[in-house]
Amino acid sequence: MIQFNHISKSFERNGKRFLATKDVNLHIAEGEFLTVIGPSGCGKSTVLNMCAGLMKPSSGEVLYRGQLVTGVNTKVGYMTQKDNLLPWRTVKGNVEIGLEIRGMSAREREEQSSAYIELVGLKGFENHYPQELSGGMRKRASLAKMLVYNPETLLLDEPFGALDAQLRLILQDKLLQIWRDTGKTIIFVTHDLDEAVSLGQRVAVFSKRPGTIKSVKEVNLSGKRDVFNIRFTDEFRRVHASLWEALKEEFMEEEERVV
Repeated sequence: MIQFNHISKSFERNGKRFLATKDVNLHIAEGEFLTVIGPSGCGKSTVLNMCAGLMKPSSGEVLYRGQLVTGVNTKVGYMTQKDNLLPWRTVKGNVEIGLEIRGMSAREREEQSSAYIELVGLKGFENHYPQELSGGMRKRASLAKMLVYNPETLLLDEPFGALDAQLRLILQDKLLQIWRDTGKTIIFVTHDLDEAVSLGQRVAVFSKRPGTIKSVKEVNLSGKRDVFNIRFTDEFRRVHASLWEALKEEFMEEEERVV
């Protein structure tokens, strides 16, 4: 469904050019839940931006359903690290933005926004403003805002990174439920290896900058995923240990360079 073929991206800063990603090759199947992990600044977010059509590769190509991505990709929904809620709109008003842009009637917007607000557990908070919500509730509102537009693919850039551990587990469980119910394709960027293994069917490990795919590992965990208890299983520990072997070299080399 999504193909990154020999993707490289360079940027210019203060008159100097640096390479963010180099020769990234990655294919994602329809309905797959892929998690992406790697050191800070390795180009993980850059890859999402290119899939969304917000940024063009310096070389290589991004294909979506076999078509070259050359502009904004309206088939995807993108949830960034910041919630990006409009402070002058209520939860309901924020969730309905995409539907308004589509020209949907007020009645249809009401029906759809109500359904997704309830889906993410915010029923009763429709008329609250972002500043009246907790961090976790703002994340839920952002998730509903993305889902109501009904994109084929969800791009999530460390969406739960700023939350406490307990709330993060609750939202991870909610996201897995949505994925199981809808069959959407998900690319989920994280810095948390536990999160990457708990959620992903496959985990793509990025090297330090210039980022490239160091390894991709299947996560074959038996039974229905239970994010609250999965970390205590032997299967989880084996996959986690294998991925950490690939990751730790990147972090250790970076630490030595800084020192």
